[in-house]
Parts: sequence; C-alpha cells; structure tokens
Amino acid sequence: MTDIIFFGSFILEVILLTMAEKKLWGTWYTPLNCLVLPFCAVLLVILTMPSSLGFVHFYAPSLLIWMGGMIVMAIPSWALAAGYRKYHSEPKIAASTPKNENLFYIFCTLLIIPFLFRIRGLMSSSLNMIGSDEFGEEFAVYGFFGHLLILLLGCSIVLFSCIRKGNRIIPVLLILAITMIAFLNQVKSWVMIPLMAGMVLCLLTEKMHLSVKVVSIIAVSGIVLFMGSYFVMFIVGNGVEYNEHMGKYVLEHIYHYIASGILGMSEDVRKGIVEQPNPDVLFAPFINAVHAITGDPYVSAINPHYFEINTNNGLQDNVRTIFGTIYANSIGGFWIFTVIVISSMVYLVRIWAIQSQSVYIVAMDAWFCALLAMGWFEYYFFHVTTFEIPIFLILLYALSHVSVRRKEAVC
Repeated sequence: MTDIIFFGSFILEVILLTMAEKKLWGTWYTPLNCLVLPFCAVLLVILTMPSSLGFVHFYAPSLLIWMGGMIVMAIPSWALAAGYRKYHSEPKIAASTPKNENLFYIFCTLLIIPFLFRIRGLMSSSLNMIGSDEFGEEFAVYGFFGHLLILLLGCSIVLFSCIRKGNRIIPVLLILAITMIAFLNQVKSWVMIPLMAGMVLCLLTEKMHLSVKVVSIIAVSGIVLFMGSYFVMFIVGNGVEYNEHMGKYVLEHIYHYIASGILGMSEDVRKGIVEQPNPDVLFAPFINAVHAITGDPYVSAINPHYFEINTNNGLQDNVRTIFGTIYANSIGGFWIFTVIVISSMVYLVRIWAIQSQSVYIVAMDAWFCALLAMGWFEYYFFHVTTFEIPIFLILLYALSHVSVRRKEAVC
C-alpha cells in the first residue's frame, strides 16, 4: 500500500510538471521534461523486468529524492518563463544552420584528419589491440587528442542541423565518421549523448517530430552502440570468437547499464545513504580548474561505494542518477542550491537559444537536454566535457558573428 502511495504521488507530480512545462515554454522538449520522461521510461522498464534476471527490488521511498529534485528544478523554469513572456511573445526556436555550411564541412574534415593518422600510428606502434580499453585510453582520452575529440563531438551536434532533403550525404557521413572515432575511445556515454543531442536539436527546430518510430530508433541505436562496444572489445580487441556465453554477457551488461543508476540510488536510500557528503564533487570541473593553478589535489568524481544490484551475477554499480548523486554529496540544503544552479543555467541557455536563433546556441541547449536525458543514469555535470563542448560552441557562435559583421561592413 505504501509503495502505491509513492508511485501515485510521483506519477501525479510528473503529469503536472510536464504539462506546466509545455504550457510555459510552448514545447514538450524542455530541460525538465527531457530529464523526467526518460527517467520514467527507464523506471518502467526496471519495474517490469522479470525477477528471473536477479535484480534487487526497487525501493519506492527513494522516489522522494526525485520528487523533491523535480519541484526545485521547476522553480527557475517557472520564474524565467514568466519573466520572458512578460516582454516577449511565445518562445520558439527556429531551424537554422551554420552560415557557410561548406566551410563548416571543411572545418569538421580538418578535425577528423589528425585522427586518421593517429589510428594508423597506434596500429603500427601500440602494444594494445584496437577496440580494447587500453587502446581507447591511448587513443584519445587525454591531452591534445582528447580535447580534439571533444571539439568533434560538438561539431557532430551542429551537423544534425544540416541534414535536410537534398542535403543528407555529407553531414551524415561526417556524423558517422565522428561517431566511429568516439566509438574507438570506448566511452559509451560520450558516443550516445552527442547523437541524442543532435536528435534533440532536430526536435527543437521541428526538423523531426517525436513518434513511436523515432523513439524506437533512438532505443535500438543505443542498444546497438552498447552491444557493438562490447563486441569490438572482445572480438577485435581480445581476439575472442563469438559464442553464446559472450552474447549472454553482453545482454546482462545492457540490463545492468539500464538499471544501475536507479537501482543504485534505490539501494543507497535503503541503506541510509552510505556516502560521506562532498559538495566539491558537484562542482568538480570548476574546483579542479582552480586546483590546476594552485597545485592542490584534484577532486575525484568517482564514487568509491559500490552496491550489488544483481544477485544472479553479482554485478555492482557506483552510480546514483542525477538527483541521487546531488543528494548524497550535499550537506543540509546544499542539494537545493545545486539543483537551482543547474536549472537556472540550462533554462538561461534555452532563452539564449530562443533569442539568438543561432544553431550553435541551439546545439548547446540540445547538449544540456541530452545530458539531462541521461539523468536516470548519473550526474554528468561533474565532467569537464560537459562544459568544454558548450565553451567550444560559444566560440563558434562568436566567430560566426564576427564574420557576419565583417560582411556587413564590407557591404
């Protein structure tokens, strides 16, 4: 009976908040909706998983963390929407593309070329096989190539805006090339999230409309990328022949990946929150930037506390969803402050996207929405990549403005 009360209250809150977002912003694709609706979908999958898979039972009271987090996140949304509508008409993002698409294609190609030489060089000199985690770390995790890959991921989001009837081949080929480069890095999230951001960009600009077909494509694409990552690691990286045990292993890890964030939060709440609060983790990119100058130790965002969430295979996880991680690392009401900061940031970017109608700012908006759409898994705002891509997109926006002003001056 208690579980029914928790689930009923949660569903009612989700319905009210998502409808309010649609009314205030004129679209279903708001940051809060992009956060909440995927969480609901994944939660439904977890609740309907057969007990034979061995996953622990979901602890319904853990939903209180999300119920509180959603309300707090809605406050800046409502305030900024009310403020915007006081002086402007209904907010709407129009479709736009880079000012000079051909030049942008050349720019993307120039960023891709160094990776071709990088792959060739590592294949001839590296002791690690292509497809292995070790090869991925050597390939483009740190240093020059790590930052270059981040620039490419930002470009891949913008390239989605260039796809239209009569102009599909070049942008699609460039997106595939960038995806394959990211794929070799063996970090699944940074392969999927930019692709999701590209799709969100298309939804925001009405180049694409959400349907069962689109949702199915997104879900199947995610599973294929996930499975492909493991098959490349085993077959190419370790030279293992495919067999039924490998297939079972991959499927188990897909289920585990889907369930880990929500069940990790569930187990953490069930056990009374085992983490020692560390607010620095929530703003790690900014604190570490300062520590890089001062020489102080970097803040690690890796959660050292693992929970077993599957009794069949003993698989463990250390992720807690976005609100679970915020709550576990907060002291007192600091979680409220953190959620308000994040919500204010993403909704101010939404207003900037509406006002500027620039593809680069819309891409940044879509990037944050895609990160939030993965909130059922983890809190992504403690990664440098989360902010490095927006900085790059802002630079492209500034450069595009400079070029436009120069043309106007010449005319």
